[in-house]
Amino acid sequence: MTAHLYLSPHLDDAVFSCGGLMAMQDARGEPVSVLTIFAGDPPDWHISPLAADLHARWGKAGPPIAVRRAEDRLACGRLGTTIVHLNFHDAIYRADPEGLPMYSTEETLFGEVHAQDMDLVEQIREAFMEADISMAKVYCPLAMGGHVDHRIIRMAAERFMRPLTYYFDFPYAARGGDVPPELGRPSGECVFVPLTEDAIETWAHAVTEYQTQLSTFWEDETQLFAELRDYHDSQGGIPLLTQALGTNTESNWVS
Repeated sequence: MTAHLYLSPHLDDAVFSCGGLMAMQDARGEPVSVLTIFAGDPPDWHISPLAADLHARWGKAGPPIAVRRAEDRLACGRLGTTIVHLNFHDAIYRADPEGLPMYSTEETLFGEVHAQDMDLVEQIREAFMEADISMAKVYCPLAMGGHVDHRIIRMAAERFMRPLTYYFDFPYAARGGDVPPELGRPSGECVFVPLTEDAIETWAHAVTEYQTQLSTFWEDETQLFAELRDYHDSQGGIPLLTQALGTNTESNWVS
């Protein structure tokens, strides 16, 4: 029996992108896990203006990342997945040695990875080694849309192991997002996995558990349901890019 492990940069990414697939795998009795990397509490309360603005947008009382971890537990509970939360800090909380934020605006979150974050790539690769994630089929974000944390997870996963199964980062993939050019386009076969009606419904309801995040991406739940349904139906399924042993990430993109 295949065990499935989804690498999620933040406390929502894997469920946003693959929740319906997780629901189907769970329904078949296959073990499904989500490993969220940037799930640690802010290092202190001297946070950047960007982080403070995002906290206000999220609009929930209580420690913000603790609230998001609780949302993730609810969402993954709907999908029948087990979860592991690592303690690395989200990009909005990371600072350089002088205490200045590495990413001070939303635009910088989708720009180049800060030079000092290259050490973080290696730390995360080592965390993958400790977790022994190679025992499962590993699903890695393509980093479509270019968020720095998505890029870092992909770089760490590619340093750790081959082959990988890449998922298309939703909703960025549905809105014209592309793979950052410095990462290259992975070789492999792009397949579309059709979901059952039950899986699509379960997926949509799981996404709604992330109440702090919905307003960032959708006006309301009706718009969310419509975009998710159109994303699936327009392609005849959920896209995945699968690699075979010996493939690399430099060419031969199949769409």
